[in-house]
Amino acid sequence: MAAFGLFLLLLGAAAVASGQLQQLEQESLDLRPPNIKQVLQQEQHLEVPPDILVGAAVAPPRSPPLWGSSLEGFPPAWPVAAAVTRHCRDPPTPPPPPPLPPSAFAHLHRQAAALAALRPRINDCCRHRSPLPCARRAWTDVLDGFCTDEFGVKTRQFHCCRLHGPARRRCFAQETPAPTWDPLPAWDPSAAWDLVTEPPFPPGEPTASNLGNICGLRALRPGAPGPGGRSGPRVRLRVRLEREFGRCCRNQSLSCAHSAWLKGLNRFCREESEVKTGQHRCCQHGGPKARGRCFASAAPHPQYDRELHNVSLARPGPALLRSLCGPTRLFTQRRPVPELLGAMTTACCPLPHEERGACAQEQLSQGIATLCATPRDAWRDPQGCCSWEEPERRRCFDNAYLSQVSLGAAVAPPPLGHEE
Repeated sequence: MAAFGLFLLLLGAAAVASGQLQQLEQESLDLRPPNIKQVLQQEQHLEVPPDILVGAAVAPPRSPPLWGSSLEGFPPAWPVAAAVTRHCRDPPTPPPPPPLPPSAFAHLHRQAAALAALRPRINDCCRHRSPLPCARRAWTDVLDGFCTDEFGVKTRQFHCCRLHGPARRRCFAQETPAPTWDPLPAWDPSAAWDLVTEPPFPPGEPTASNLGNICGLRALRPGAPGPGGRSGPRVRLRVRLEREFGRCCRNQSLSCAHSAWLKGLNRFCREESEVKTGQHRCCQHGGPKARGRCFASAAPHPQYDRELHNVSLARPGPALLRSLCGPTRLFTQRRPVPELLGAMTTACCPLPHEERGACAQEQLSQGIATLCATPRDAWRDPQGCCSWEEPERRRCFDNAYLSQVSLGAAVAPPPLGHEE
């Protein structure tokens, strides 16, 4: 009886436990708090600190202001006649000082100081009888002062400051992203490639005598045509050949260049045979050597010297400036040719075509006056031109220094005697 009672007691306890377990299982399905939607909504609007890991990734911080290597409007545009006249006739309202970052960006503070220093000097030049030369002196002085400040610190300097004289001015003038006080568009030297005609065909055979021109003038020969440009077997041959020449010129390998020339012509003949137009006559010769001899004798510029020219800078007109403002390489390095040519192209190439000639003459006159005012230990003037007065001085410079200048030019200059 006692055992039976103990059995009933245990059975009841099991029933109670089972009921409690079922109740717990039902309650476990509803463990969410009654205001779960409100809690989730609040979590969506939480301000999560940037160093909190979310899903194994760091939540991105709020974007700080972006500070580059240059302020907007720096470097200032090279003063040109139209811009200075416009500025003096209708002086613009000075812009508010730009918001600058902390002292960790001291290079931007130096750029802002240079821009602020240039504006009043340009305004002062408007009271001069010749505002343009004054404005250009101010531009040069301010940027030279900026470079002096740049070298006064241990951080990396603005790259144009590592140059000197005309090279520095040219660098700053061409660095201007968008002139702020001169709405004239900046000069784009790459536009000159539109004037370059397709090189004559066929290309000359590489030899020991022309390898220097093949390698040295590559930068002046056009590369691959842009969208909408000419195509066909001749263009493809030129592009492939120039690419191979570039590889061969790394170690001045004549055998490499000659092999590339032969392979390129053989491939050209195969491609020509696949089109319905008539083949080049040299492709009809049997064997690669016979074809090579034919192509070599037919080349109109076997020395690859089409880009080499002798010009006179004495009377530069628009036709000559069109060539000088394109891709060039100066071979006459005797002074004062590099300085005078650099001054002309820097100041005049950004101008409209019809204004370049007058600008070049003005730059030559100013450059000669500056050279003759320098101490003799800076430039000795071997022909003694500076000892004359004008106009004999200019005539001496024209004949002694500027009449025979050798350069490479992508855009062919006018014949000698027709530069104006």
